[in-house]
Parts: sequence; C-alpha cells; structure tokens
Amino acid sequence: MKDLLYRLFEHQYMDRTEAQQVLAGIAAGQYNPEQVSALITVFLMRSISVEELAGFRDALLEMRRPADLSEYGAIDIVGTGGDGKNTVSYTHLTLPT
Repeated sequence: MKDLLYRLFEHQYMDRTEAQQVLAGIAAGQYNPEQVSALITVFLMRSISVEELAGFRDALLEMRRPADLSEYGAIDIVGTGGDGKNTVSYTHLTLPT
C-alpha cells in the first residue's frame, strides 16, 4: 500500500485490476485505518479515473451476496433522484395471500 500511496500522491492513477484489489483488500481488513484514510485523502485531492471506478465496481460485484427475499412481500423503491422531478421509481410485488 505504501508504494501505491506514493504513486497516487504523485497524481498517478491505478489501473482497473489494481483498484479492484485495493477495495477488496480494504474490505478484507488488510490495511490499517491510517492507510485507508490516506487513500481516501488522495481521492479528495483529485478525481477518480474511469479505470479506478470500474475496478471498485468489480470489487463490489465480486463481494456481493445474494439475498432470497421470496418469503417477504418486498417492494423495490429504487430511484436515482437525479432528474429533479421529485419522483420515486418503484416496482410492486404482489404479496402472497
């Protein structure tokens, strides 16, 4: 992590694989809080590249866990909120009787 942080402080970027490995390492507890704090500081100092963002996405997708909600009357209330129309998108699932 030390070498990576030095590179990032020099305004270099991680490639997709490297970003994926870093986020997976953070989630696995491989880095101490100071290292994670320094990494976050880098991203407050500069923009995240598309490759870095894609790597972070890859790590999140790799770490996801499926959830079986079939026994619940779950509804999806996901909306971006970014359209400025003050609307909420939702999908209604029929509740079992």
